[in-house]
Formats: sequence, structure tokens, C-alpha cells
Amino acid sequence: MSILHITNPQQINEQVATNKMVVLNFWATWCGPCRMFAEVLEQLDDNNDDIQVLKVNVDEHPEISEKFDVMGIPHTRVILNNSMYEPLVGHIPLEQLEPMLRSEIDGQ
Repeated sequence: MSILHITNPQQINEQVATNKMVVLNFWATWCGPCRMFAEVLEQLDDNNDDIQVLKVNVDEHPEISEKFDVMGIPHTRVILNNSMYEPLVGHIPLEQLEPMLRSEIDGQ
């Protein structure tokens, strides 16, 4: 799959409806940890065909950020089988993130 840049909430709904797992990341260009985490998300996307990564620029789409109660970035929401998990805040190394997500997928 490829990372999708979200511009409206309907796109999120469509991706949640058609993918088992969605990783929804809120970021900004000026955020250093967001840029570091972007590399992790690219690797996650490259390694996993069953995980759809979505990105929302908080400066360009504040209304989407508000809907998901984003207070700090990077802020990531995992949605599995239409159920949203607690937010992940900050940079998370791929070595931690990928096994955690795989465990959730395999447990379903």
C-alpha cells in the first residue's frame, strides 16, 4: 500500500471501511519528531500490505485534528476492525511499533 495524505474526514471513513488496520498519523512540517516518525511510517508501510497508513497535516486540516482530540504531535491513532485504540503520542521506533501492531492484527 502507499501512504495516503488525508484532506477530509470522509477519506478516513472510507479507509477504515476497506482496511483491517488503519494507522492515522497527525503531523506538521515544523515538527522534528514528526519528521523522524515519518521515516518509521514509511518503513511500516513498505513492510506491511495489510496496514494502511494515513497522514493528516494539522496545520492544513485543523478540523480533522480537533475531531480526533489531537493536543500534541506526532499523534497517532490505530483503528483495527473499526475499533479505535488509545492514541500513541510521540516518536515510536519501528522495532517497537511494528511488533505491537502485528500482535493486534494476529490476535483478531
